[in-house]
Amino acid sequence: MSTKSKRSQRFSARQVITTGVAGSAMVGVGLLLSTPFDTLEQTSFEVKLVSNEVPLDPPAECAPNVEFCVSDAPTPPALASAAVTMGLANLPTIIGPGGWLIGDGIDANPLTCTAPCNGGNGGLLWGNGGDGALGGNGGNAGLFGGNGGNGGDGVDAVYNAAGARTSEATAGGNGGSGGLFGRGGNGGDGGSDLQTQIVNYAGGQIDAVGAAGGRGGAGSLLIGDAGNGGAGGNAVSYYGDATAGAGGAGGGTVTGAAGNGGDGGYAEARGTGWIATGGDGGAGGGTVTGDAGDGGAGGYGTANDGAGTGGAGGDGGSALVAGAGGSGGAGGDSRNELDADDETADSTGGAGGAGGSGGFLAGGGGGGGQGGYSESEYGDATGGAGGAGGSATTGNGGSGGAGGGAISNGVEGTATGGAGGGGGSTVVFGDGGDGGEGGAAQATDDDGTAVGGAGGIGGNGAGFGSGGDGGDGGEAGGLDSGAGTNTGGGGGEGGDGGGIGGNGGNGGDGGDASGGTTNNGGAGGAGGSGGLGGNNGSDGSPGAGDD
Repeated sequence: MSTKSKRSQRFSARQVITTGVAGSAMVGVGLLLSTPFDTLEQTSFEVKLVSNEVPLDPPAECAPNVEFCVSDAPTPPALASAAVTMGLANLPTIIGPGGWLIGDGIDANPLTCTAPCNGGNGGLLWGNGGDGALGGNGGNAGLFGGNGGNGGDGVDAVYNAAGARTSEATAGGNGGSGGLFGRGGNGGDGGSDLQTQIVNYAGGQIDAVGAAGGRGGAGSLLIGDAGNGGAGGNAVSYYGDATAGAGGAGGGTVTGAAGNGGDGGYAEARGTGWIATGGDGGAGGGTVTGDAGDGGAGGYGTANDGAGTGGAGGDGGSALVAGAGGSGGAGGDSRNELDADDETADSTGGAGGAGGSGGFLAGGGGGGGQGGYSESEYGDATGGAGGAGGSATTGNGGSGGAGGGAISNGVEGTATGGAGGGGGSTVVFGDGGDGGEGGAAQATDDDGTAVGGAGGIGGNGAGFGSGGDGGDGGEAGGLDSGAGTNTGGGGGEGGDGGGIGGNGGNGGDGGDASGGTTNNGGAGGAGGSGGLGGNNGSDGSPGAGDD
């Protein structure tokens, strides 16, 4: 589950001085409420009735056999006071909890509401939004200030004693928006779908599906951070495929830190022949001025006797004017948790998310996320690719993410390391980002094949800036490798230097190969070109092998 904070600081509405118009309105209400109705001088009027002549004022004592005579009837001023009091009691709250003018919105009560339950909005002028419940959205803050309410967590799927699903998992609620000053609320986590094993199960296929996390609320229009996205729901299946929920996107803002994307949920397919897919991480939020949000991590996907795939990491958000781009989220891992029965249990790590771009006036690009690790007991294994580094206009490009490693223990299995992500380039001034390293690979069967991941290329520099170095290629084989064929990954090319004296980046080294009958080292990457008056980068060295 996500470890991000789900409770935001709340403003106190009673600390706010309202506008002159609002203050005048309050004074008028106070004068109205202070009028002593019950102390007015009592006045009686004798009224001629059509059918009889009974005075309106009650007599001291009721005469015998006179209907409807009450000696203690209330006086007219008391009746008027009671009527006014009853009318004011039915008016909506103006100031205070739930106040329509100033006040915090009411939190949804999961014990009394019907899902999804939205939190109440803050007062028109000022107030925090209330928290949602059971997948409901958080309330929005008041116009001039306050924090948005948090979205409610989604509801988990429900199964009966026979293993049949009676209700599906529901998505987390979105966070509420902040006011003119204030932060956005966090999105709620998605509900999970967790099957349990039933003895003598007689039903059909039922896929377990986790629900998506809610979106983070937007920050204020002036100054305020945005809310984080909620985590995706988890999925565990015995009688079908398992697909986890995606993390919610982080909220955006104008001035301040944007929200981070929520992590994807995990997926486990524990039955025979089913597929498991981890949830994707949510994208980081963008900002005009300030740091952009990071992408959420992808969830892992583990299948017993079937294919497993990790979720992709979320992309980092971008800054528009000034600020750093967000980092990409890591890809989810994938492996066989239990022994499989045949050779179809392939696994694939999730790709890392791309880094976001920096602002056009200032700010570097975000780093790419690392690719997910992969291990298969009976099939092929493929590591996830690293995410690309974010670009920059005036600042340094982000580094590429490393590729994920891979191990195959299957008969004649193939293990392939993930490629490293390319470094981000810059446009006006700054250094290019370095490429990510390729993932290592190992096949333990004597007839297996292992291929290391290629290193990522370096980003290009600008102005006086240097090009980024290429990433090294991933290693193949190793001490525990089978007597198969191993090939190291090639090194990435170095980036070009800026046009005014920038140096080219160095090429990455090729990956080593060892432990197999045939071992081929990876080629080194070429160095990047230097700018006018700059130096070219050095070529990378080839990896060691049989030669």
